Amino acid sequence: MKLNYDCIRDLLLFIEGKLQYGFYIDVDSIQINNYSQQEILYSADKLYEAGYISADKRIAIGGKGIPQINIKSITWEGHQFLDNVRDNKVWENTKSILSNFSSVSIGIVNNVATQIISSVIETQLGLK
Repeated sequence: MKLNYDCIRDLLLFIEGKLQYGFYIDVDSIQINNYSQQEILYSADKLYEAGYISADKRIAIGGKGIPQINIKSITWEGHQFLDNVRDNKVWENTKSILSNFSSVSIGIVNNVATQIISSVIETQLGLK
């Protein structure tokens, strides 16, 4: 399955907006417009693997089937990524730049967003 960075971003925004400290969100209960349950579950699983969310992940006995993921929080790294891609203008510019490539890692997405933000700040401060 292909990783959908729009879904990654929207899922992090959803978690940030809905999750209360000390509670958890069952990924199966998350509904975000335009994404299938499979896309949301896969994105949550990859965010967990990348260390962007803290979660409890259980797989059925025998190691087969769809995992059960309960999201506990966004990690520090997850917040840093989200803060870089939160702004719609930054996100659209990031996607535009990356559209020239068939595949990029989440680290590259983060780096491009960071560079866009840095460039805007430098311009606004007259450093360019």
